[in-house]
Amino acid sequence: MASERQVTVIIPARNEAQAVGEVVRHVAKTMKAATPPWECTILVVDDGSSDDTATVAASAGAQVLPMGSPCGYGAAVKRGLREAQTEFLCLLDADGSYPAAALLPLLEALEAGAEQAVGARVAAGAQVPVVRRPAKWLVTKFAELLLGKPVPDLNSGMRALRRSRVMPIARLLPEGFSLTTTLTVAGLLDGWSMAWVPIEYRKRVGRSKFRAVADTLRLLLSLVRGVVYFDPLRFFLPVSLGLGVWALAFGLWDVFWEQNLTDKTVLVSLSALEVFVLGLLADLVVCTRR
Repeated sequence: MASERQVTVIIPARNEAQAVGEVVRHVAKTMKAATPPWECTILVVDDGSSDDTATVAASAGAQVLPMGSPCGYGAAVKRGLREAQTEFLCLLDADGSYPAAALLPLLEALEAGAEQAVGARVAAGAQVPVVRRPAKWLVTKFAELLLGKPVPDLNSGMRALRRSRVMPIARLLPEGFSLTTTLTVAGLLDGWSMAWVPIEYRKRVGRSKFRAVADTLRLLLSLVRGVVYFDPLRFFLPVSLGLGVWALAFGLWDVFWEQNLTDKTVLVSLSALEVFVLGLLADLVVCTRR
């Protein structure tokens, strides 16, 4: 049984030879400098790199897990989760954008009772790329609307988790960048004790693999999927209500202007009812599973 001062830091990496060595060294130094020090295992999951990522990471002291061919950020993280043996786990990007020193307050939050501590990129000077800010703002507001809770950072790549909490839902985690979004949704809707720790965010080393349109759409889909899985009525009830209001407006038009019940009113009314029933069935499935 792992002790409380043991931690595994999982670093997914693809073609990050420029930065991964320094990231690994900073993590090791940070853990040794803690009081008392953490016994740290650093797992760099090489997601099919075509450069010297694996060699550089191993030279810096990390244990390298090769994926063989590129499988995606989420697939690499899940490989690390399966290989980790400690209760405390940390996720960290290999591009140098997150400060390794911020791992310590995240771990302190776990020691204090949190089951997931998220590094929120809201500290003064956080250098979120300008091209990502509109999409990040839009997705965050949509998430807060669906979740009914404030979300300081929906998809931060720096977080600490308890293995006993994350492994039961590991099969639900997507293979791409939206894995972190699913972890946030799971924590907020599945009753986890959550902590938000403000951190700095720096300009990454090398070229980003994030595709603004495609990955944002996947992130939104992952958000909806996570909400439907953990609390389906949060999604289905507003949709049903919106269709119901639409049906009512059509009905009033039919009564006062058309003086006849039209097909569009019937179709929208039935759609509202079907979505409502579907939501109830989904909620029943979720309650049964729990």
